Amino acid sequence: MMIKKDWHIYYAFYILFALSCALLTTVAGINIFVLLLLLVAPWFWRDYKFDQAQKRYILQFMYLIAAICLWDIFTNCLAGNGFLKSMIAMEHDLRTFGFILILWPIFAIQKLARFTLRVLLVVFGIIAALNLFAILLGFINPGEYLWPTTNHMYGQMIVGSLFLLLQYSIDRSSFSWKKILLIGVLFAGLIFGSGRRTGYLLLLAGFPVWIFLNRERFSLKRYRWWVILALLGAIAFSIQSSVLQDRMTLAYQEFHDFFQLTTAERANVDTSVGIRLQFYISTWELIKDHWLVGVGSIQFPELFQKVNLQMGTKMPELFHNPHNEYLFMLATKGVIGLLLYVGIFIQACRLAMIKADQIQRVGLLMFVYLFMVSIFMNSMMIDMEEGHFTMLILLIFLAPVSLGLEQNKSQKKVVV
Repeated sequence: MMIKKDWHIYYAFYILFALSCALLTTVAGINIFVLLLLLVAPWFWRDYKFDQAQKRYILQFMYLIAAICLWDIFTNCLAGNGFLKSMIAMEHDLRTFGFILILWPIFAIQKLARFTLRVLLVVFGIIAALNLFAILLGFINPGEYLWPTTNHMYGQMIVGSLFLLLQYSIDRSSFSWKKILLIGVLFAGLIFGSGRRTGYLLLLAGFPVWIFLNRERFSLKRYRWWVILALLGAIAFSIQSSVLQDRMTLAYQEFHDFFQLTTAERANVDTSVGIRLQFYISTWELIKDHWLVGVGSIQFPELFQKVNLQMGTKMPELFHNPHNEYLFMLATKGVIGLLLYVGIFIQACRLAMIKADQIQRVGLLMFVYLFMVSIFMNSMMIDMEEGHFTMLILLIFLAPVSLGLEQNKSQKKVVV
């Protein structure tokens, strides 16, 4: 009888496990398992009740998500597109925001949210280990990946997981061999296996913020030694990584070379850093004339390419986003859309701050901070893997009243 009554919970366990495994390996799998999860959401909404202490913050978070979805439809209609076409465009660009509203009660169940988080960490560790071993054995070169979909968020995923594991360890004042092994594999995978520079920059930018969020604890002498040892270890590893040094040196060189080019040469540059810088320049030209409500996401690729053509580009393809989500939101939805977009993550942090679980609170703050830094260089919510990863992180850390990560074994026995 219990299994029949709670069938949707057992179903969700299996689907969330499959979705976590698919996140870095197969785009088709992501779509299939999210769809299967959406189908069962009504059964969870039937029994869901808002926690009264957090209800106001949750509803404000949901209202902001609904508002940006409606604003996206409005801006596309304003640009001369039909309502149905605008709805389809919103579903394409902002579906992961919409999924948060639908899937919220599933992740409000503590054991489902905690299970998904643990599966994600294990899957990330396994993929990082396999990728690292493949490099060491010579099957692939440093900076390459066993799965083509992995490279999209390899750095972001590893860095966020590292800070979460470190937070978990210092809050419970224990470093088990399992956590040490997982931290070591993830860090080595980042330093020796990642060909994308975003991860290196996020680690560098995230460490001071993580220290600040734990400033009371690190005021104690024994914790300060942990920080010193961690920094020395990170520096020693980095010195040994040729891929890290090569990629960062190349980034500096590409940045320097870009500003030596003419306007027409910049419009035809094909380096990673150069393309992004040119995208920013081209997007800003659109923003200057449409700063309030934007040009709409449907018209954006065509108008974006028109600006590039005026600057002398010979590239025929249409660019769909400028690899900077702040500029994309500003160009397509105007300053109102950008404020709504940023407001969603500010509200996520406000909701996190009232969580009693320190690991849950700091974990979410770090993930949001890393996300907001990374979208200066990449797109997250509007891209497939990155958008679903961000969706899962927001649901895991915000939907449950508590993840229960601070409980030690003795506390769990008392609760039972």
